[in-house]
Amino acid sequence: MKRLLLILAASITVTGCASTPQSQYYTLSGAALSNPPAAQASFVIHLSTVKVPQQVDRPQIVLGRQGSTEVTLLNDSQWAAPLTSEIRDALSHQLSQRLGALEVEPRAAPKDLPLWMLSLTVNRFDSIYERVAVLDVTWRQAPRNGAKGPNAICSATIEVPVGPGVESLVAGHQQALSELAGLMANKLRGQPLEAGEGVVLKGCV
Repeated sequence: MKRLLLILAASITVTGCASTPQSQYYTLSGAALSNPPAAQASFVIHLSTVKVPQQVDRPQIVLGRQGSTEVTLLNDSQWAAPLTSEIRDALSHQLSQRLGALEVEPRAAPKDLPLWMLSLTVNRFDSIYERVAVLDVTWRQAPRNGAKGPNAICSATIEVPVGPGVESLVAGHQQALSELAGLMANKLRGQPLEAGEGVVLKGCV
């Protein structure tokens, strides 16, 4: 009898596992730039911190609804890494490509090489299904090791229309991060910030 119960329990466990849907995992890291800079920058960068709202700081992709406070956690659609890491890695890669600058740890940077310290606070990371991906951010830049340029705090909101499906939402967030990287790169170069389609610049101080 005991052996029969063990066999039944094992059978139920196997059946339950087989019926559990497999999660899909997504990353915000996108493809390489088609036209990278021709020359390396004369400075290095370090993106030190990325902060996101607690509501979206979870493994599952969080869906919102237009005009509603209700959200849905997609247990079968998750980020490949913590959302803060996904954003940091994708943005760091984009900045390095756009600037032709290495991203290094401050302790590893040569003392005579200009260094820009960067940080990012994500105020909104909204995923409105079949509507829009929204990225509202504040970023900071601070010169170190003789880097030429001012301390600055800048804010922007970026909205990218998306179609049906989770992949479209993820692609929308990838595009928003790419737009953000362009703004941050221009600020580091001392160039004017230009608002493209879906971008609202809130200014810099």
